[in-house]
Amino acid sequence: MREPVSCRPVFRRVAIRSGFGALGIVYFALGVVLLRVAILGTRPHEPGVPAALRLLLSQSYGKWLLGGVVAGLAAIAAAHAAEAAFGHRGPIVRIGLAVNAIGYVVLATTAARLLLHLREPDGALEKAGASWLFRESWGPAVAEVIGVAVVIGGLWELGQGVLGRLSFRRDLLPRSLASVLAAICRFGLAARGLVLVALGYFLVLAAEQLDPRRVPTMGGALRALSQTALGPILTAVIAFGLCAFGVYMWTLMLLKRKV
Repeated sequence: MREPVSCRPVFRRVAIRSGFGALGIVYFALGVVLLRVAILGTRPHEPGVPAALRLLLSQSYGKWLLGGVVAGLAAIAAAHAAEAAFGHRGPIVRIGLAVNAIGYVVLATTAARLLLHLREPDGALEKAGASWLFRESWGPAVAEVIGVAVVIGGLWELGQGVLGRLSFRRDLLPRSLASVLAAICRFGLAARGLVLVALGYFLVLAAEQLDPRRVPTMGGALRALSQTALGPILTAVIAFGLCAFGVYMWTLMLLKRKV
């Protein structure tokens, strides 16, 4: 008799691919919000993830769209958490998966609170966690390590974008379309890498100054980049880059080699 095929790998693949799709929606909306800041100079809210989620909710089918984002993020968080707890990979990879799962849970919770019309924290959760962490004797050192790790991760993504190391199957697409899509994805990877480098740098500064109010959110890092000498030009480039990263997430959802 043939052995029954386990459904777990199928569920895992569906969960991770749906998570990629949800992340693509969030990052594309984040890029649109930031582009509005660059072009119009409008800043009704910090140009971060909460503003992107509000933009999604304001669309015609916003509740369904945001509900799908919550479901996708929850699914990929569950898949990464299960792999971190019960997988057979090395300890460093499993720690990375656990950190990813926590990040997805926080993002899904933020989206769910907005969907249910609960009070929007706008970074309050991060600030509360940082306040607790900085009160501990070991807290600032841990925050600095996390900040350095974020910077390294950002540099890695930046390098992947520059070198064109993309993990989707180009052989399934016409050559011209694959080339255009690869260029978009490389641009998106490099742009998000730059944002992560800024995010990690500001976290290290906050740890050195023992000031939880300076712990950056994604919106705070984007605002800081928009206030540099290049101003609107850099903001617009990063905005298009975040939209491109959203396209990369959708590409991974459909064409990633292995999940």
